[in-house]
Amino acid sequence: MAVKSEEDPNFHQVLSFLLKAKGFDGHRYKPNYIKRRIAVRMRATGSATYRDYLGLLERDRLEPSHLLDRLTIHVTEFFRDPPVYKAVEERILPGLSRVPGGRIKAWCAGCSTGEEAYSVAILLKEWTVGQSTLSFEILATDIDAASVKAAEKGDYPAEAVQRLPRTLASRWLRMGGPRVRVSQELKHAIRFRNHDLLGAWEPALSGFHLIFCRNLLIYLTSPQQQKLYERFAQALSPGGYLVLGLTETLLGQARRFYHCVDVKHRIYQVLPRVDETYLEKQF
Repeated sequence: MAVKSEEDPNFHQVLSFLLKAKGFDGHRYKPNYIKRRIAVRMRATGSATYRDYLGLLERDRLEPSHLLDRLTIHVTEFFRDPPVYKAVEERILPGLSRVPGGRIKAWCAGCSTGEEAYSVAILLKEWTVGQSTLSFEILATDIDAASVKAAEKGDYPAEAVQRLPRTLASRWLRMGGPRVRVSQELKHAIRFRNHDLLGAWEPALSGFHLIFCRNLLIYLTSPQQQKLYERFAQALSPGGYLVLGLTETLLGQARRFYHCVDVKHRIYQVLPRVDETYLEKQF
């Protein structure tokens, strides 16, 4: 099947249809990424051209959901890249023990089906045990409503936790046949929400001491990456930390907002003073 380039007007009509039907703006992402994901659905449905596929989207009420599921990123796992969590535990958490009020505020941006958010919750639960003056709260967000619903449920196939240390699994998960369930204690530590990082941000998205946004920005265009790096800088408390994916690096103007704490594990600390007027200029 020969798929036309992204300059085909029908390609843009597919994206416009999806924006209207599902609120997902594919124009904000790298064209080659979007093109590859759409091509998967075109092959699966036998659509030879973007025009054919657009007709299918208009006829089949289920296809927009199938396409959205293919376009949103769901590659995740419990404690993905364990050395990153170890670095956070050793280099970041000791300093967070001195946050005002003793309440650590974390955000998992682009949480997918919740494995990362629950991993951060386990990390913080384990670290704060026995420290009665410390507590924490976690906000976990994703653009895909179905993923957020799955994350709230906290029910996973047993193989999803195969690489989780047995002591942690037995303490925080409820094992039972082919499925495992997250403990209620962990669930109560996380608030899941549907949120588009490239859309409007509420004033409440602020004051975070720790933000995880891993393996999501690589799918965005460079201007969108810069926009989010700056927004995260504003959302962090003074001295707060941003943790990126291992293939993601701060580039360009965004570097003026952060100090690199750990280049190997992609951990950055927001600088003491961020230009407070940039939101007015940009947004």
